[in-house]
Order: sequence, then C-alpha cells, then structure tokens
Amino acid sequence: MNTKVFIAVSIALLISVFANIALGFNVSSKSQDNKEYQVLNKELKEQIKSLERGLDEAEGIIVDEKLAENDDAKKVVENFFKTQYEYTSKTYKERFEKIKEFVNDDVYGQLTTAGIPDIPNVKFENKINNMRLYLTAEKKELTGLVLIDTVYKVEGVESPETTQIFEVVVAETDGKQQIISLKTLGTFASMSES
Repeated sequence: MNTKVFIAVSIALLISVFANIALGFNVSSKSQDNKEYQVLNKELKEQIKSLERGLDEAEGIIVDEKLAENDDAKKVVENFFKTQYEYTSKTYKERFEKIKEFVNDDVYGQLTTAGIPDIPNVKFENKINNMRLYLTAEKKELTGLVLIDTVYKVEGVESPETTQIFEVVVAETDGKQQIISLKTLGTFASMSES
C-alpha cells in the first residue's frame, strides 16, 4: 500500500508541477497580452482624440455655414443699426432701451459709457439713407463690416450725407443672436457742391 500511496503522491506532485508550469505560461502570456492591450488602448485613444478634433472642425464649418445663411443674425445687425441710427428728437432716448435686445452687456456698456444725454430743446432727426452689410461666418461667429449713409437734420436744416463704417461680430449669447463686438472704423462726411 505504501507503493500505491507513493505513486498517488508522485502522480499528484507531477500533476501539480505541470499545472504550475501551465499556470506560469498562462500568467506570462496574459502579461504579454496586457502590454499589447495597453499599446492598442493608447493608439485608440489617440485616434479618438484625432476624430474628436476632426468632428469639432466639421461642426465648426457646419455652424459657420448655417450662421452665414442665418437671416436672424443678419436681422439683428440691421435692426440694431436702424434702432441706433434712425431717430428723431422724440425717439432719441428710448432707442437706448430698445438696443439692449440686439447687443450683449459689453457692447451696451460701450454705447452708454458717457450716459444717455438729455434731449436738447430743438427738433432733430437722423435718417439712414443706405445700409450695406458685408458679413461672413468664421469660428462660430458672424463678422464683417457695416456701412451706413445717414443724413442729420436740425430744425429742418439738413447736413451733408455722412458715411460711417463699423466692424461687427455677432454670436449666440443666452440662446439668441447678439452683437458681441462693435467698433467704429471711420466716419466720412461728403462735401456738398455749391
């Protein structure tokens, strides 16, 4: 019986040795697989970042194309200039309240920095004769130039036509299109011929 026990123990020992060797190869193989998966994972993360950048660029192009065709954004610019630069002595002060919907807080602050002046006791008006918009979309903003030709009247006396050039930037703020930047680039008065 001792021989049988010895053989059984020997067989068990032999099976254990083979199992440990197989397990060692398996662990070694899994370690190599793990390294390969880490390399593959890193490559996939880089591909995802590249795809995300490409998606952002494509989304920006689509947004820019939509914005360039967006009549609401163009209407904001037109309505702002009509409100701000077409007025009479009766509507002069109220226009500052009306322009709030077309501009962000920064632009509104820029336009009212000196305060809203009192209305003089004379009859006056400013009228836009012509407005031209040259707008394009870039980086999810509508940017460009606005040229307006205005005539100013005081007590019925008309001044020569004045051309003003503005640079505007329109973007979506608080869910609506607003002018987020406004710069006056120049004012040119035409000389009337006598």
